[in-house]
Amino acid sequence: MIQILDPIDLDILFQHYYFSSSTVGGLVQHFKDYANFIADNLEAKSVVEFGCNDGILLEQLQDRGLACCGVDLSVNITEIARAKGLDVVTGYFDRGTANALVERLGTVDLVTGSNCFAHNENPDEILDAARLLLAEDGLLALEVMYAGDLLQKLQWDTLYHEHFAVYSLGSMATLLRRKGYSVVDVFHVPMHAGSLRVIAAPRLDAPASDRVSAMLRAEEETALSDPETWLVFGEAVRRRIKLVGRTLRDLAAHRKVWAYGASGRATMWLNACDMDFIERVVDSSPLRVGTLMAGTHTPVVAPEVLRENPPDYVFVTAWNYFDEIRAKEPWYDGVWITPLPRFEFS
Repeated sequence: MIQILDPIDLDILFQHYYFSSSTVGGLVQHFKDYANFIADNLEAKSVVEFGCNDGILLEQLQDRGLACCGVDLSVNITEIARAKGLDVVTGYFDRGTANALVERLGTVDLVTGSNCFAHNENPDEILDAARLLLAEDGLLALEVMYAGDLLQKLQWDTLYHEHFAVYSLGSMATLLRRKGYSVVDVFHVPMHAGSLRVIAAPRLDAPASDRVSAMLRAEEETALSDPETWLVFGEAVRRRIKLVGRTLRDLAAHRKVWAYGASGRATMWLNACDMDFIERVVDSSPLRVGTLMAGTHTPVVAPEVLRENPPDYVFVTAWNYFDEIRAKEPWYDGVWITPLPRFEFS
């Protein structure tokens, strides 16, 4: 099990949140595809989504005629969702919230959460709440960052305070089974540089697809649950941090270096490499523009500022969205730098 040892109180993390999913083009497309998957493959007619953010998935589901409701802890983000006319509850997704939703909506066909299940240090509470909400033949769908991609792409920069755990299918299946669920299907999706979409039934005797057994075998073959695998990963991470930090510091001694993407990944890179020489961090989210990066206090600016004063190098901290970023800035004739999965200049 890959997890953070020192969790931060969720009220501190999420009461006022700086990530709005609808500002990221790749996520917009992901949730359009996911809405189609829910409507077509899972044949759900009613859905509750926890960690719904600004309603990016709920909008798509509503457009397809599904009855849907969202739950999210962030006050400012749920205000954005409700302004769109969506049914959203502000608060924790726990047994109390689930009971209130059952009284108001009845049971539902699907409970889902995308890249938020791992934000909670008490997953049992979420699984208990989902069970209360699900109809007898209902399903639970969880999208989580995948340990296999973490390992393969050296994604150490996603191991920050919001992400209490990174799951393999094996660890997820163990957790679900402990709470009376069976994994019935699994899909490998590209969200966040590699995620799992795990489909589970709230009973222990549900049959599983061939994809489940195939992925479990693959995880065993790659020693994904072997501690030695992750000790080797840690050594590789230390080497990459040292290489990237030293190289960019040498460049910054003679050239102007900015970063692109004021995400948690950016905070990890800027602080681990002591990148006080990065002059600006560019981000398209209005929730982040005008703030300062934690630790280094680097100003966060809008893309327009990049066009007004282009640097020699742009370090793409949001490397998992590099193709999208480069397509948005075709005019830029300086050098792009991506630290992962490979350290490259283009």
